[in-house]
Amino acid sequence: MAFEQTSCPLCGAERFDLYCEAPDRFQPQTGLLYKIQRCRHCGMIYLNPRPAEKESGQFYEHADYLPFTSLAANRSLTARLYGFVRRINLRWKRRVINDFWQRAKDKERDTNNHLPFAACNLLDVGSGTGEFLVEMKNAGWQVEGLERDERVAAWAREQHQIPVAAGHVEQLAASTQQYHIITLWQVLEHLYNPGRALEILAKRLRDEGSLLIAVPNIAGLDARVYKSNWVALDAPRHVNHFSLETLSRLGSKHGLTLRWWRQLPLDAFFNAVMSEKLAAERNRRKWYLWPLRLLRAFGVAFLSFIGGSHTPFSYASYGASLVCFFEKSKSKRS
Repeated sequence: MAFEQTSCPLCGAERFDLYCEAPDRFQPQTGLLYKIQRCRHCGMIYLNPRPAEKESGQFYEHADYLPFTSLAANRSLTARLYGFVRRINLRWKRRVINDFWQRAKDKERDTNNHLPFAACNLLDVGSGTGEFLVEMKNAGWQVEGLERDERVAAWAREQHQIPVAAGHVEQLAASTQQYHIITLWQVLEHLYNPGRALEILAKRLRDEGSLLIAVPNIAGLDARVYKSNWVALDAPRHVNHFSLETLSRLGSKHGLTLRWWRQLPLDAFFNAVMSEKLAAERNRRKWYLWPLRLLRAFGVAFLSFIGGSHTPFSYASYGASLVCFFEKSKSKRS
């Protein structure tokens, strides 16, 4: 396995301090730890050194890699929990996109001329096994997907009869197709050049279009509590770790303006429980301590959820995840 040194993906600086060392959550007892660094210049947190990109695909082949559990014949308890959370999140994703589209566009044009969903197209980058695309297609949207794993893309096409291409964001650079909505659900943290990806995707947006980016929140309360055991560090698959500030700054560098943000409603609870599980596996803790671990998990999750929910008790995004809507800056519109 070849590793490479990298500069900060946000500002390009090469000076950093160690944020923490984290295991591969699928093999926590091997003792292998990956270094996660904090940029001294801008505060961006990222994996460094990291596996060479051409060799990174092997880290997604584990049977318990949750986004691909639809392919598994026998699903673990963790996979079933993930499936339950995903079903709830899918409905939330559909509602939040539809509501945002209607609200944002009603401000810009007479509602009598408002485009129906059937006249709008949506591209999901990193579409995985396609469940989100099915949800949006059923809501009336014209949908397409882009998935880097050919096997997964083929499964989505065959099982759901939806157009999912196999490839990388870079392949969209030569395209002339434009979209009303482009979504990246838990994708940007995986990309080795997130700035280049946003540059390309901004050009694929219609002038009135929106780019939705969802990422784990490294500034969230659960991330702060669990630190190296935070399951969403997901080393070495996650090479970037964003806060609301760093994600907003990255978007701004590439002609995108942050308009609105929320959090995925169940991420705080899922992350806290899975982080407790990872901590127990790493430290070989006794099974009878699990009631205490679950109690702490729900306490952390509740506070994290409140902290990222736009309540009077929250003044910044301390939620477990960020769901951010970006639009083209006016200077970038044709």
